[in-house]
Amino acid sequence: MKKNILIIGYGDIARRLHVILCKDNYKIYGISRSKKKGLEDFIKWDWLSRDLPNLECNNFESIIFIPKPSNRNQAGYQEGFLKSSENTFNFLKVSKKIIYRKFITISSTGAYGLSTRQESYLDESSNIVPMFTEEDPFPGDEVDIGQRIIRQYEHNQMRRYRNKLIILRFSGLYSSKPISKNHLHRDTAAKIIKFFVENDFDFTSPEIFNCTEDASLFIGEKKSSYGNISNEKIKKLGFIFD
Repeated sequence: MKKNILIIGYGDIARRLHVILCKDNYKIYGISRSKKKGLEDFIKWDWLSRDLPNLECNNFESIIFIPKPSNRNQAGYQEGFLKSSENTFNFLKVSKKIIYRKFITISSTGAYGLSTRQESYLDESSNIVPMFTEEDPFPGDEVDIGQRIIRQYEHNQMRRYRNKLIILRFSGLYSSKPISKNHLHRDTAAKIIKFFVENDFDFTSPEIFNCTEDASLFIGEKKSSYGNISNEKIKKLGFIFD
């Protein structure tokens, strides 16, 4: 019997995932604002609206949430990460009959903000800037705004989905040539999601994984421009980067 997968935010990464998942084992349902080519089981929904999507299926192996900022400013990040995730959670909460084993939420190594410009190596336990507070709700630096919104988004998701939650922090996504020192090919991003869909790890708490290609701060004794975000945690779990 096929396992059902629901992808909320069906775009380029979801399409690549759809191609590599075994069609004999999985049935893909995709939610998007517009119909996607090659997607048979399509559900139309604008996650910024108050309307609720209509799902024929209510039992899923995994739900995959792929947010995207509507713009590279404060409002765009708030809509793309905070509002969309809140509406998705409210939809699942209202639809009490929906069952799922894993909730895979896509985030970004933008959660590290300006720390990625430093020489220190960053892993999932690194101390990074706090979320918004009542005393300091909107920092002046636009980079900090995006960073803090992403951190708030991750915090909200951990509170909502608890031990069902897997957070995948993608580095700068590219298709042909990297455009940032911490980077991840779009095909590899799809393979990482596939890895967590196909494998059960029985996590007892929310887990965060940095998803970035192998990098080194040094080549011999000479500093390089390579990335400074560690991917050791996901590699220890068994994922192999090409």
